[in-house]
Amino acid sequence: MAALIWFDGLLPIRRSPFSAVNFVVSPLTILFFIYIFGGTGSIKYGVTGGLIAVIVGSCIILETEAAFIRLVVRLQDMFVSSPFSPVAYVLSLSVAQLFNGLLGIILFSFLIVFEGNVTFTGGVEIALAGVLTWASVSALGFLISTFARDMRDLWVYSPLLNVLLSFLPPVFYKITIIPQPFRFIAYLAPTTYPAQVIQTATGIIPGSGIDIGLYFVGGVIYTLILIGLSAKFARWRQR
Repeated sequence: MAALIWFDGLLPIRRSPFSAVNFVVSPLTILFFIYIFGGTGSIKYGVTGGLIAVIVGSCIILETEAAFIRLVVRLQDMFVSSPFSPVAYVLSLSVAQLFNGLLGIILFSFLIVFEGNVTFTGGVEIALAGVLTWASVSALGFLISTFARDMRDLWVYSPLLNVLLSFLPPVFYKITIIPQPFRFIAYLAPTTYPAQVIQTATGIIPGSGIDIGLYFVGGVIYTLILIGLSAKFARWRQR
């Protein structure tokens, strides 16, 4: 696992350190405009949403990376033919992509702590919400990659999915803005659940431990469904 994480995660960052900046630019831009139009009282939404957006941006590209390894360099055939298990293979790729957003994760985590009174329990909840975001988005990215037959099929998907997962759901704003009859649509996005956990843990929106628990349960169920679909449709050997 360590070799694949180094090859697919650390080595690209080492070769081009500024590539990590790409995953911070959009969330920082959103944060800037939230501050301009919403004032200092809305900064917390931009900061908490930025953490989710960075994780989404760095992990959703797993769809392209996994397809590239399977279709172009054909390393997947070598890995699955070895004692290296498919679970370890997917997990290694998922962790490797997380390094793309490491700079942004550190930055927005610091801003979250700086902007609010985050308790130890709240910090643990935020960390778990970040892990949940990574797991669900990585599972979705790998699931999409399994259906690709040509790399060009995926070029348009990453930017589109980034918008659908990071900016349309209640990640940078509170869910109560959405009218009640249409609020269920927000829960179709896997990022809604960890976003609500972080907003509740930081005190931006009111909520109890039960609310946070329900958000975690919903997010975990969503993630397990994506993982199950990925396992069902995954193409481990390229013909």
